[in-house]
Amino acid sequence: RSPFSSPCPSPSPSASPSPERSPDVGTRQLTPETRPRPRFHIAACSPSPQRHLEQFGQQFVPQFFPAPSKESACSSPSAAAVTVIAPGAGTGINGAVYAEVARMLDFDMDIVGQSRASYDRYPESWPSGAPAPNLETFAQELAQNRVVDRSDLLVFGSRGGQVVLPSLWKAYGDRIPPALVINGGCAMGLPTPVHWPPSAATFLLLGGQDNFRGSFSSEEYVLDCKGRAPASSSTTAILFVREMQHMPQAPLLAMLLPLVLRVLRAWGQRGGGGGAEKELQGILDALRAAGSWSGRFLYTTGPGTWKQASFGKMPSKIKSMPAALRSARGGA
Repeated sequence: RSPFSSPCPSPSPSASPSPERSPDVGTRQLTPETRPRPRFHIAACSPSPQRHLEQFGQQFVPQFFPAPSKESACSSPSAAAVTVIAPGAGTGINGAVYAEVARMLDFDMDIVGQSRASYDRYPESWPSGAPAPNLETFAQELAQNRVVDRSDLLVFGSRGGQVVLPSLWKAYGDRIPPALVINGGCAMGLPTPVHWPPSAATFLLLGGQDNFRGSFSSEEYVLDCKGRAPASSSTTAILFVREMQHMPQAPLLAMLLPLVLRVLRAWGQRGGGGGAEKELQGILDALRAAGSWSGRFLYTTGPGTWKQASFGKMPSKIKSMPAALRSARGGA
């Protein structure tokens, strides 16, 4: 059976995953269900689903994903359906963070795909890219299986933001759900044109220690990404954290992920022009209260109108990244 049409059985609230048995694999069904759904489940996408699911269950699913508690075993009727595109999103290294956010009552999370699967490689249009299966055909399969149609919010990282999101933008246009793009891969000088929908709600999370920064200074990096957003956008945010690496540190991601998802949900429900001002300010407040992060936060308050603020202590001058660390490819 296709992994996209298989419902994930509801786990027992009191049961803990056995080391000999991986958690159930599946996705939400196409039609609404009256029975409770699991709070956190995983789906695979592969030209050979059964073989891939076996590998997925044995090799990819971290054992530290906790079983849902009695209080959070089922999603709230108003929970946002969050789809995390696994290649590049750090679902292995930061798996505990995703699992913790999935247990929150306002999110119902799916992880789709697998890092280092056969399709987890750049397409032929990229230098040293590969024929199908690749990340471009993976994006096409996501669209064919209506994964995006069943999502309220999307999460991408690294090469997922470089290849998968632009492919979905091309397929869905203005119908694309709001998206968090860790590493801001869609806002780079890519080998293929990026058709960024003007009405898309997009949150870019950038790192000052990320190889995606290339030879830019921090200021140049932020301005370059800002310049690639649609000029008329009223739902774009750019958060630059000077200390963030290509793989976001777990404490940083744990703090930001639920806050960013709430910003994107507010934009999806209320639109731009101040529709998420409270949620956006909440991110800035959290960063300032943490005291261990520094950077800049920019976001639109109306079509083409930007507001910006700094947090933490910024150095007077930030040097460009050493050449040995520069690369346009994602390794998360």
